[in-house]
Amino acid sequence: MLSSRQLLILKCIVEEFVETAEPVGSKTLMTKYQLPYSSATIRNEMSYLEEHGYLEKTHTSSGRVPSTKGYRFYVNTLMQPSLDDDVKYRISTILGERHRSLNEIIQESCQILSELTHLTTVALGPDSGYERLQNITLVPLTEHSVTAIIVTDKGHVENRMFNVKNNAYLEDLTSCVNVMNELLDGTPINQVAYRLERDVKPILSARVKEHEVLFNAFLEAFMKFANSDLYFSGKENMLYQPEYNDVNKLRRLVSAFENSQSWRNLEPIALEEGVSVRIGSDSPIEELSDVSVISASFKTGKESKGSISVIGPTRMPYEKVVSLVEYISRSLERALLEDDE
Repeated sequence: MLSSRQLLILKCIVEEFVETAEPVGSKTLMTKYQLPYSSATIRNEMSYLEEHGYLEKTHTSSGRVPSTKGYRFYVNTLMQPSLDDDVKYRISTILGERHRSLNEIIQESCQILSELTHLTTVALGPDSGYERLQNITLVPLTEHSVTAIIVTDKGHVENRMFNVKNNAYLEDLTSCVNVMNELLDGTPINQVAYRLERDVKPILSARVKEHEVLFNAFLEAFMKFANSDLYFSGKENMLYQPEYNDVNKLRRLVSAFENSQSWRNLEPIALEEGVSVRIGSDSPIEELSDVSVISASFKTGKESKGSISVIGPTRMPYEKVVSLVEYISRSLERALLEDDE
C-alpha cells in the first residue's frame, strides 16, 4: 500500500516522463511540480518506489522512469480521464454527418483519433461474413455517369461509379446489375467474389457485350467491400517517437506494420466492454513488447461489433488517450446505429 506522498510522486514522475521522455529527478519534482517535501525525502521515496518495481533507474542519469508496473498502477489508480468540450464538439460534429457508408465513418474516426493523439490508430470493422448482399441499385448522377450502390442486410454501403459512353453501355450495365441481383441476393459478402466467378460470369459473357470490363469493376468493388474491415491512420506518427531512434526497434515496428495479421490479433478486444489498456508485454502485438494498446469496442449492428485502438510507446499520455478512445468509440457506435435505424 503506497502512502499519499508516494502516490503523488509516482503520478508526477509518470506525467513528466510522458511529456519529456527524459528521466525524472528530485530537483524537477521540487521546482516544476512544487512538491512540499525536501529533496532528500523525495529521493528516499523514489528509491522506495524503485525497490517495489514502480520505477526504474536509467544508466545515463540519476533520474527515474516509470516501469511497466508503474504505468499499470497509474492507469488503474491515479489517472483522471477527461476531455475538453471543444474536442467533444469537434468529434460529434464530424461523426454526426449523415449519409455516409460504414467504411467512411470508421475511417474518419481513425483519422480523428490519430490526429488528436499523434499516435497510430487501427480499427477493425465487422467481419464481412456477418453481412449478406441485399441489392445493387443504379442511380444516375449526370447524363454520362451513374453510380452502382451495393447495400448489405446490415445497411452498409459501397459505391462504384461508371462513365456511361452510350445507351448500349447503359443497357449492358443494367443487365449486369439485374443478373447479380437475381443470383447473388442473400449471399454473404465474403463469398460474393467466388459466386461472381462461378455463377455470374458465364451468364454475363453470353448476354453482355462489355462483360469483361463490367465484371472486373464489380469484382473489384466486392473485393474491396469484403476486405475493408481493417483501417489504419497515422502509421508514420510512431516513427517520430524518441523510443524508435533505435534502429532495431524501428525495424521491428516497420515489420509489424507490414504484417496485417498482427493487427487482427486485436479482434478479441472487440468482445470486451469499455476501454481496455494493454501495456508492454500485455500488448497483443507480439512483435512489439514496448508498446501500449488502448482499445474500445463499438456495435455496428444487433449482432456485429468492431474495435478501435490507439498504438503508441508505453510512454503515452494515458489520461488523454483513454478519454479519446472512450468518447470516439461511443460516438462512432451512436453514428452507426442511427444510420442503421
